[in-house]
Amino acid sequence: MKRRVAGIETEFGLTVVTSDGRRAHEVEQAARDLFRPVVAWGRSSNVFLTNGARLYLDVGSHPEYATAECDDIWDLVAQDRAGEREFEQLVAQANAAYQEKGVDARIHLLKNNSDSEGNSFGSHENFMIERRGEFTRLPQMLVPFLITRQIVTGAGGVIHDEDGARFGFSLRSDHMWETVSSATTRARPIINTRDEPHGDPTKFRRLHVIVGDSTMSELSTWMRIEMTNAVLRLIEAGRPVGTIALKDPIAAIRVVARDLTGTAPLELADGGTITALQIQRRFLEAVTAAFDDLDERMLDLWDRALRAVETQDFSLVSRELDWAIKHDLFHAVAERRGLALDDPQIQRLEFAYHDIDRTKGVFWALQRRGLAPQILSDERIEQARTQAPTTTRAHLRGRVLHAARDAGTDVAVDWTSVRLNAPGQRPISMLDPFQTESAEIDALIDDIRSRSEAADPASPGGNP
Repeated sequence: MKRRVAGIETEFGLTVVTSDGRRAHEVEQAARDLFRPVVAWGRSSNVFLTNGARLYLDVGSHPEYATAECDDIWDLVAQDRAGEREFEQLVAQANAAYQEKGVDARIHLLKNNSDSEGNSFGSHENFMIERRGEFTRLPQMLVPFLITRQIVTGAGGVIHDEDGARFGFSLRSDHMWETVSSATTRARPIINTRDEPHGDPTKFRRLHVIVGDSTMSELSTWMRIEMTNAVLRLIEAGRPVGTIALKDPIAAIRVVARDLTGTAPLELADGGTITALQIQRRFLEAVTAAFDDLDERMLDLWDRALRAVETQDFSLVSRELDWAIKHDLFHAVAERRGLALDDPQIQRLEFAYHDIDRTKGVFWALQRRGLAPQILSDERIEQARTQAPTTTRAHLRGRVLHAARDAGTDVAVDWTSVRLNAPGQRPISMLDPFQTESAEIDALIDDIRSRSEAADPASPGGNP
């Protein structure tokens, strides 16, 4: 599939502290305070925005943002950034309300994958795939790639083991318990198989990958989707990289996370071993040989990331990819202050790196100094906050939501349908993710506007 839609769901970590750094009131209360403006205008803590994305409070008081469907990966990264900006504004409003009331508390939202108590929250990737074919075969071919992808796209961080602390490629890896499963939390898998296509179920399936790290670098986020899309195309084209059946995938993912050399032997099911670097090299060489239309920037950064691990010269990507940026930062701070990696100051630095507040977060400070990448302009990100992608059905959803918001009219919206919240109104189905025009949607928008004009004759176009 050369053209596919993809999306990202990001769960944000929420912490609330006092002015002297102590834990303030319960997270559940802070989450309610954070969503108070959302509930005020949307009458729910689960809403769709005019950019086609979904903003909601998930189980466990995790603020979550799901991007609109995108068929351009930089549009997807812009949508992902837009979600951060939405929550950044909500955080600022909640903290201003605390200050006005004299409450000694400040909310921080962290785009990371674990908290100090060992809880994990994820960044889930969704890829449209065709219904035809044997779905059970796809994970078998994809899992070795996903397990080792972290040496390129991992967020990095300090992993705490019984024998001490070490810097690794990913903290998320320790929270994966199955290779493939229909569960998401109880037995968290690498690939979730629950069949929710969010499209025509006779034509499409949704591949739901939940092993990925939330990343601050736009390049890390882009690479995660771009690389995976290329590998999916490879599998769909029937051009596999040869059998790579790992004996114990869950053990392997933990080994890879801890091995910054990429050379630790991973046991194969039929005997023998292979390394993370070897697996990633196989996939890179295979997609390069198979396709001549891949983004050269992706192929170059993929290759440089592997060379950085091979040579241990992390400077090759240390201003581009999160794990390498954080590796240099953490070790520099530890050396300058005489700290071990398990020192609480390093953990606070870890959290501060992922703080979405651009005035306080460490990533943003590094970005301003040229030590972390900025690819997208502020203009493009701000546009993505209000405008849906124009090349997928999100465009239709966004048009309806804009019209409803302007008219003060209630509409019921989900990923595949919209309808006016009024007696006798039937939903308009949008099962084709690539649909961008609809006479039914045009008529619905006209209806929304005419009802508004009838209710307010003084409105533009209304009857005198």
